[in-house]
Amino acid sequence: MTAPGSDHARPTTPERAGDAAAAAADRAAGQAPQAAPATTPLPRVSVPDGPHLTPEELQARLLKLVEGLSAAAQTEGPQVAQALGATLAPDPEKPDRLIAEGELGQGGRYHVVVSSVYPDVPGRRIEIRFLPPGWRGDPRNPESALSTCSVAFEPLSEAITKLGYSRTRGPTHQRERWSFRKDFPHNTIAFYIKANLYRAQDGTAEGRACVLSVQIDADSADLSHG
Repeated sequence: MTAPGSDHARPTTPERAGDAAAAAADRAAGQAPQAAPATTPLPRVSVPDGPHLTPEELQARLLKLVEGLSAAAQTEGPQVAQALGATLAPDPEKPDRLIAEGELGQGGRYHVVVSSVYPDVPGRRIEIRFLPPGWRGDPRNPESALSTCSVAFEPLSEAITKLGYSRTRGPTHQRERWSFRKDFPHNTIAFYIKANLYRAQDGTAEGRACVLSVQIDADSADLSHG
């Protein structure tokens, strides 16, 4: 006789034993932490080194680029690479940008970036950044001030104005910056060049004006503004 409330004994068959084992395995698998799927690291994309240039050589190539600007197509990667004599490669972190870098003078570096700004803005943005020898942070900050000069501003400024660009100083309460503009009415486009400066320590109170970066943009929306 079976005890009250107890189930009748059920014979165990190989099939039932296998089902029970499978169910137990499923329960254990459900309770076990899931291992993260293996990920394959992305290959590191190296940026090809551009030519080793002196500040004067880089200025000459920059002026060649500026002199050739008259249409949006001249801001595209191949045209910029040809003018600067540097190979541009996709940025490993932002593939829509093209970049190049190389040595500048004795111990300095330069970086070139060609990128898109807004869909309704013609052409691409071109930026050239200068890292002078002894770089230890933004040299516009007193704690990172330098005595070395990347590219002297005055000769570059005079050369740009000789190419037909007007020159305007940025607001005096902001970081020192100069802007240049030239209109091309036959192409309904204007080019803007922005030069951000820092002051190299040269024994004078003001310091020597040197170029930290140059940014070139095009615009076709405000030609009537003068």
